[in-house]
Amino acid sequence: MVKADDMVLFVQVVEEGSFSKVAEKLSLTNSVVSKRIARLEENLNTQLIYRTTRKLSLTDAGRTLYDKAKIAKHAFQEAEDAVTGYSEDMKGTIRITLPVVSANLILSESIAEFCKQHPEISVDLQITNRLVDLIEEGFDLAIRTAELEDSSLIARRLIDSRWVICATPDYLKRYGTPQTPEELDNHECIIYKLDNTSNNIWPVCIDGTEQLMPVHGRFHSNNLSAIKQATLSDLGIAFLPQALVHEEIQQHTLTQILQRFTRKELGMYAVYPKARQPDQKLKLLVAHLRDSLHRKQAYYC
Repeated sequence: MVKADDMVLFVQVVEEGSFSKVAEKLSLTNSVVSKRIARLEENLNTQLIYRTTRKLSLTDAGRTLYDKAKIAKHAFQEAEDAVTGYSEDMKGTIRITLPVVSANLILSESIAEFCKQHPEISVDLQITNRLVDLIEEGFDLAIRTAELEDSSLIARRLIDSRWVICATPDYLKRYGTPQTPEELDNHECIIYKLDNTSNNIWPVCIDGTEQLMPVHGRFHSNNLSAIKQATLSDLGIAFLPQALVHEEIQQHTLTQILQRFTRKELGMYAVYPKARQPDQKLKLLVAHLRDSLHRKQAYYC
């Protein structure tokens, strides 16, 4: 019977390119590593590695196994990271900063669930669109919705969040449904403000090319829930995260329009300083956030 830890060891040998390096890393002897790889080959009834004095190379079967087994190795590591913290003294405070966009989705709710599951952990949650200096201001974690340019930070992608253009059926019945992005010029659009700057340029895809479409409207807000409410009040057309309006679209209180012209997606990342190794309670929180988001994947994609 094939042992899972032998497969993990095989992946490590391939990645290190040496039996001796793996043996040293795992505090094993070369003989033990060699015997376990031989046992794996015997159990699979096939040769996986060509052994020469200078280097190791994979057989066709070895390459196939490596491609599959490395996925399992990473899954084992994630599973271990997710539960390791349960054996530690899980106490202390996690300082988190979220932008308004993320807080308006399910993340505030998810963090509250995490606090219920771990009563010895306190959370200091700051919601702001300001680009916080994590190290200078003493934050353990930030949730951000853009690619990182700061090399002092490490980012873990949580999920991609799609945005949709939508309005109420009553608004569309009264003013008509735009069939092309250019027709938005004839409509009242509800504008999301970020950092006191109105985002009155909406990205649309025309003939396979992304273009920036100027829109106009009288209602501007930095709060997505306020924009959603204004949209539900028949005030106009909005560009919103799908997760925020998923239920309303399913219930037909909002109608998605211009689907073939909209491809806007924002990656949602958990970010922490590279210089500060995350402890287990922080790893648990990041895993919890990722799981919470993926349980509602239909809301985002």
